[in-house]
Amino acid sequence: MSFSLLPDANVRTTLEMATVVVRYPPSRGKVFLRGSGAPLGWDKNAAASSVDGDTAVFRVPVPMGRTIELKPFREDGRWAYGPNLVVSGRDAIEISPTFERDSGHLLPWHDLPVPGGDALRVRILLPPGYDEHETTRHPVLYAFDGQALWSDQHDAFGIWALDSAMNELWALGVIDDLIVVSIDTANGRMDRLGPVPDPSHGGGHGEAFLRAITDVLVPTVDRTYRTRTDRESRALLGASMGGLFAFYGAWAQPALFGSAVCLSSSFWWADRWLIRTVQDGPCPTPRPRVYLDSGATASPFAEDANLRDGQHHTRALMRAMLEHSYRLKQDLEVLAFPGERHDAAAWGARVAIPLQLLFPRAV
Repeated sequence: MSFSLLPDANVRTTLEMATVVVRYPPSRGKVFLRGSGAPLGWDKNAAASSVDGDTAVFRVPVPMGRTIELKPFREDGRWAYGPNLVVSGRDAIEISPTFERDSGHLLPWHDLPVPGGDALRVRILLPPGYDEHETTRHPVLYAFDGQALWSDQHDAFGIWALDSAMNELWALGVIDDLIVVSIDTANGRMDRLGPVPDPSHGGGHGEAFLRAITDVLVPTVDRTYRTRTDRESRALLGASMGGLFAFYGAWAQPALFGSAVCLSSSFWWADRWLIRTVQDGPCPTPRPRVYLDSGATASPFAEDANLRDGQHHTRALMRAMLEHSYRLKQDLEVLAFPGERHDAAAWGARVAIPLQLLFPRAV
């Protein structure tokens, strides 16, 4: 049994109307709202004011200056996962609830053959509603050092627990439903992530690695999964050498990757080759949006590179980008984290920041 959300004409309290738009495939079940405050209740279904395909619009009366709690409820008796919605009068909220998974689906590792090169070892995290919302397309985040990203990994240098961070952000409803494609770079890491050779560390096969990603991995992901294929919906993520490569990849392939997330990046590589490239060369068109950060010791005399975390190199790259008319807080974000070390635990603790900046959920 369900009832209408139209207010009772005899109620004298001044009411305002909140609008809740619920997008959910009708083939998987009809969705109602339950909640606090008359005429809602936690034990009765409120029907939508209008339904058009997978879009149900609920007009919810809320006493002026007050808030109420809501939660979608599916006709088979399932509550939507995640915290209750809290709305006030005049709010307009759009949600795509999930009733069948409360977290992302982390797929097994698999090897993707690369003609004439080394296979790419890849592991993918699908958002909670990927199977449930059968026609929705998703942005894609390509992340390096996949061997250290997931909470079930064991890496000598630590892990990020990126899946835990993503699940928390999804539960809060503050980021888009991303597909995360992680690439294992444990073997030949300097070779793969170093765009050019470094006098002390070697490497320098980054161009071939980037070509494997652009020519093999991205087309395979787009064929296999429901992705958005515009450049704004593709991003690169990395830290340390992975951060260096994320910037390099977006700068070299701006038509394919619309943004780069670069944490504690190794911009010192090859006598600051990438910084000099940005300083001396043209700005790509279209330009990628970029997030840069670093840890930063409070002491200017610290000798431990893990405490300095390359902040001076990051600031030098920022200045070079500003010379190309990049704009802080628009297409360039630069942050420093005092006392944060150069390690996986620090990156996992703050990765939620760039994810919200680059992939915010609008409502």
